[in-house]
Amino acid sequence: MSTTLHICSLTAERNSKTRTMLPVPGTEISIPLTVINGSKDGPTLLITAGIHGSEYPGIAAAMELGCELEPEQLSGCLIMLHPVNIQGFWARREFMVPEDGKNLNRVFPGNPEGTLADRIASLISSNFFPLADFYVDMHSGDIHERLHPYVYYPGQPTPEIEAKSRSIARILDMEYMVRSLATGGAYNYAASTGLPSILIERGGAGLCLPEDVTAYKKDVLNIMRKLKMLAAPLSQRRYCPREVENLIYLEAPQQGCWLTSLRSGELVEKGQLLGILKDVFGNIITALYAQQDGVILYMCQALAAPEGTVLVTYGSIKSDD
Repeated sequence: MSTTLHICSLTAERNSKTRTMLPVPGTEISIPLTVINGSKDGPTLLITAGIHGSEYPGIAAAMELGCELEPEQLSGCLIMLHPVNIQGFWARREFMVPEDGKNLNRVFPGNPEGTLADRIASLISSNFFPLADFYVDMHSGDIHERLHPYVYYPGQPTPEIEAKSRSIARILDMEYMVRSLATGGAYNYAASTGLPSILIERGGAGLCLPEDVTAYKKDVLNIMRKLKMLAAPLSQRRYCPREVENLIYLEAPQQGCWLTSLRSGELVEKGQLLGILKDVFGNIITALYAQQDGVILYMCQALAAPEGTVLVTYGSIKSDD
């Protein structure tokens, strides 16, 4: 609804834009918050960017949209947190909240009495998820990862929530989408509470390329058009996402130096060499091969691969039948 909105100690009147720093209770940390409460009634869209602080394109897209969009254009309310993991953002840290070493995306719904990551997750799940009608979590490959653009939608909640989430995933301009069977993460937790949600992946490798930022902005604007928050029709797309299933997250079985000639977005065949792990003297530790035909969604592009690093994530492309 686009009436007066109350978030924590903030009030956003109809037909207003608020851009401020939101304190995390019990800490000295504040998160950038943009609330654009439209001039007309409509749904509330929640967007988080930078849950992982070094995944930059979604953060930059939220910053720019916060400048460009005005209340007069909107039916409903747009709420954006950018970046959520602001400490990790300024520290240029992959995945983690520096203060506690936790992956923020793995601690939802959080704990208001816990460490910083727990408190941030609790702030969002307790105060923002209940306000929203749809939730978009914007990610990228982290500093050591490259990926091919794709979107997750939750497959664990009710069929109704899954269908609503998938209907939004399908309007994005990217080749692939994945029905997630995981239960962790901000968007999966949100879906479990009855909030339709998706997680978008664009860009990566610690880069903030203009083309990725532009594509992310197009994603958000098309989502808002689909939700009837903007009057314009959906913009033209090159792709309609195809389902990728049976995802394999291939992890480094031990510490090593990762060498591969493959790139995200490439198709692989069962039995194909994916890459080699070597020790620091160049001796081969192990060679890793594809267990099935599929497409590479993301992969490690760093030489250093500690044990447990996800080296390649790939899945089979579901038949259109």
